Amino acid sequence: MKTKFLVFADLHVDIMHDSVRRMEQILAAAKEKGAEYIIHLGDVMYPEADYVRRHAPQDFERRGEAWFLCERDGEKSAIRQMLKDSGLKVYGVLGNHDMDACDKSTACRYWNMPAPHYTFTEGGVRFIALDSQFIRTEDGDEDFAYCNYRHVPWQQLHFIPDEQLEWLEKTIFASEEPCVLLSHAALGDDQLCVQNRSRVWDIVRRGNENGRRVIAAFNGHNHADGVTMRCGVPFISINSASNLWMGETWRTTRFSQQISQDYPHIGCTAPYRDALYAVITITDEELAMEGVTSEYVGLSPQQVGLPRQMYCHEPVPMTRSRRFELRRK
Repeated sequence: MKTKFLVFADLHVDIMHDSVRRMEQILAAAKEKGAEYIIHLGDVMYPEADYVRRHAPQDFERRGEAWFLCERDGEKSAIRQMLKDSGLKVYGVLGNHDMDACDKSTACRYWNMPAPHYTFTEGGVRFIALDSQFIRTEDGDEDFAYCNYRHVPWQQLHFIPDEQLEWLEKTIFASEEPCVLLSHAALGDDQLCVQNRSRVWDIVRRGNENGRRVIAAFNGHNHADGVTMRCGVPFISINSASNLWMGETWRTTRFSQQISQDYPHIGCTAPYRDALYAVITITDEELAMEGVTSEYVGLSPQQVGLPRQMYCHEPVPMTRSRRFELRRK
């Protein structure tokens, strides 16, 4: 077992003014570090208008329901082309904002994903991409689509349906390779997380009882760098490639008047000066993370008085380097 990849999360093209530059940095790092492929953990961008018009014309008018509505389609097209031209395979999961202007089928087509949840194998590792973008209602689990989750209480958001959990268990128990779980919302943390995550822990615990089947899990969404251990497995939160989301209460002007006007949501963030990501190497002996450190543009979250309890992990402008031993039990 040996594989090396670059992972990033939450680029948020619909918020940031310099997403193209950040993607250039990510791809340059992937090439420099010898990454064999790229994994994104959601909230990169929702499809540009022309794409929705061609692939979901019946719902085109609903694009106006997007939370971070923008018309910067040239930036999105440029980033998709950059990923294509990199020559690297790109895998990913669906984030909540990736369906702000479409449904899941359109988002999957846009990202060349075979389905909202699926598996792939690289270097002797089975990766399991999960779909946590469901609203739990009295009538069942409803797909995120066209920003329908925006005003729903958080207690009803980010569930993995029973059928998908059954599929997850069968996939893990049938896999001949060690497994890595991928999700947008956190599976290990207790904030901004999958609500029924304990069901996943139970599957992991039982799967690992007679030898290590699940070796790690990665998530985005939290815009945080941190690790939570569950059942002896590291559940790793990958920081946003762009920013810490703070919200309207802590809005701060950090860029020019023109940028603030053209990118109206950027003031609700604490942006990182450069792109954050991690390069992961997995061998029989260990999982090694090579992180990167940046700095905030302007005042830090701590300087503007952002409450620490809002986040599961202390806000930092970095992805830390870490090592986890993977010897079989």
